[in-house]
Amino acid sequence: MDPAAMASLTIYNFPPMPPNFDSIGIFYMTFCVTWTVLVIAGMIFCWVNHNSPVLKIRGLPLSFAAIICLHLYWILAQITYPIGRTMPAVLAYDVQYFVMGTWFPLGIALFHASNARFLHVAKLQKLHFANKGEGVKRGKLGCDGARTSWLCRLRNMDYTTKIMIPIGLGLVVQACLTIGMWLACKKYHPTFGIPGTEIRGSNVMEQLVDLGRGWEWWPTVAWQFVWSWIVAPTMLWKAWGIRDTMGWRTQTIGCCLASLHATPMFLIASYVPAFAKVNAYFTPSQWLHLSSMVFEIFAVFVPAFQVIRLRMLNKKAIDANAKWDTSSQSSTLRPMSNAMGTCINCRREASASQLEKGLANVYQSDNIEIGPEPDSRLLTMSALDHALRENTGSLQEFSALCDFSGENIAFLTRLEAWKTSTWPQFAQNSKAHSLSGEEMLEAYNSALDIYADFISINLAEFPLNLPSNELKHLEAVFEKPARILFGEDSSLNHITPFDDAYHSRNGQTSGSGQDIRGQIRYTGEIPSSFNPNVFDSAQGHIKYLVLTNTWAKFVKEMHQRRRSSEASRSVMSTESETSLLSRVSTKVTDMIRGKSRSDSA
Repeated sequence: MDPAAMASLTIYNFPPMPPNFDSIGIFYMTFCVTWTVLVIAGMIFCWVNHNSPVLKIRGLPLSFAAIICLHLYWILAQITYPIGRTMPAVLAYDVQYFVMGTWFPLGIALFHASNARFLHVAKLQKLHFANKGEGVKRGKLGCDGARTSWLCRLRNMDYTTKIMIPIGLGLVVQACLTIGMWLACKKYHPTFGIPGTEIRGSNVMEQLVDLGRGWEWWPTVAWQFVWSWIVAPTMLWKAWGIRDTMGWRTQTIGCCLASLHATPMFLIASYVPAFAKVNAYFTPSQWLHLSSMVFEIFAVFVPAFQVIRLRMLNKKAIDANAKWDTSSQSSTLRPMSNAMGTCINCRREASASQLEKGLANVYQSDNIEIGPEPDSRLLTMSALDHALRENTGSLQEFSALCDFSGENIAFLTRLEAWKTSTWPQFAQNSKAHSLSGEEMLEAYNSALDIYADFISINLAEFPLNLPSNELKHLEAVFEKPARILFGEDSSLNHITPFDDAYHSRNGQTSGSGQDIRGQIRYTGEIPSSFNPNVFDSAQGHIKYLVLTNTWAKFVKEMHQRRRSSEASRSVMSTESETSLLSRVSTKVTDMIRGKSRSDSA
């Protein structure tokens, strides 16, 4: 090109150039397409399996929204080298500036919200279900006047909504800053702006370098810096003692470490002249996108791996039941009391056994060599029944503190206590109308508590993962009275149309929702479908879910801890864990021996 023409070129009149599809350009395009396809496939896989226990509690919409925002910006960076030069220089930087100023901080904020939700779930599980917790009634507690006070409405919002409010406000501020600083900088539009913000440089290359620098880029980078150097380490410190089975703690550690380099390297690449040769092939924003790829690995691929691993664990539990516990499939469909009765009867049987011919009791002696996998007899329904009957505390703590499914064990425990205390003299097929009117009301009110604490999607803090048909059946029996007593209608006074449906236990009202919850009782019409077996289907489903999910993880975790003797990392004491597995193993062995002797006889 003519030197005079070159001297007259600036970033404002520099002509677009053809795409750069050399070997590096082809690599960027291929890598961009391949990684995008993998991310989309992983997201689809997770979404299809969103009802899996390891995904249901994650809140996929929040984390996937973060990944979409970060990945769109990532795509923009990958195509910069091959096709970025086909656009006018100022327009190309305008696009990068606005995308980096909106999508990137939004993605970081949503990802932070997703991780903060992990700590919130862990805190609530520990509060409600650890230490033999039986679940805390939710309802509309803690704030009167929720329909008139904005502060009360805020306090009664769910956690995701509450955390999105400051994120939304922050993004509004960020958007205003991004637009305002773009309007103030004359280097993006030389006809208007604040004096002194013009483009610097005597030639096009120097002007391009100056276009990618400046204080207008700093607020966006600040989001990443605050996340990686302040928020993430703080969350990591809070989550350090959590040993979850969901990979959430590992995600926090990995994303925190992968983000530490991003902001310093972006600034170094932008302002250190020695990086000019590197920037020609690896733009400064790529240092930010390295951490974005780690985010995608932990938010998409790790959960997908967790689903696959859970399926393998489920298969082991199913195979173990088919091998050792021929009655397990039917016991999941019967009340727990009947299943326990079966186990007790098994204990009384006697004759020869295959186990006596060479198979030793699992974990019965501290001196035997522990194999790489737990004995399959511990994965049976009989073993789970024994643990639920003899020592629920260890399993309850593990499910709450590690598996974040404490509501399942608490539900089974509460339900068994309800059946034992309310219907001790009735068999499975007894009719509920055999009770007196007052006894029926007491039984129904106790059942309402169980429904509100564990099943209602409107009232329970952690609703059970039940099939839709079973949920509809229980809603038809309990939902309307539960909403009257514990839901939005619980603040109504006694002159409402529902004045005959509930009354204070002590004949008085209270000013707080918690007090009302403890005093009022339902006295209206009891649905005809209410009977001692109203929860049986839900109980069977949850027991099977615990068997193939929490119990299988618990057995595997305790087996690994016993092998490694890492007592300091235990959620419970090693002594209690060992004693539980030993008792379960001994019990199951005795039951299997009894069955084998009966068959041989």
